[in-house]
Amino acid sequence: MHDLTLFAVASQRNRWLATRSAAIADNIANADTPGFKARDVPSFEAALTSSVAVSRTDSKHLAPSQFGAKAYDLIARATDATKHSGNTVSLESELTNLGEVRSQHSAVTGIVSAFHRMLLASVRG
Repeated sequence: MHDLTLFAVASQRNRWLATRSAAIADNIANADTPGFKARDVPSFEAALTSSVAVSRTDSKHLAPSQFGAKAYDLIARATDATKHSGNTVSLESELTNLGEVRSQHSAVTGIVSAFHRMLLASVRG
């Protein structure tokens, strides 16, 4: 059976979330480093758009190509407040972002689990 697109997108989303989580952890670790600039990854939608080539197999259908391993580049995060040391990390913002990553990971896991159960039920029944 070929990889289903849902699983490929979920896998790519989890890689993106892992990269974002590592960037947030790095920001938190450098919260007191003078001159450190907070970093993040581009949005998942932008990353997905740049990595998916869509081709028509029928005038009514669209099929995305296979997803490959994708490394996500870190970008400087826009910020309103810079500390006197030149550091742009806000611990409150980083913890909020980390909570978002956790909830997004839980959502991806829940969707994949539900789809997996549905596939197993269709094979058994």
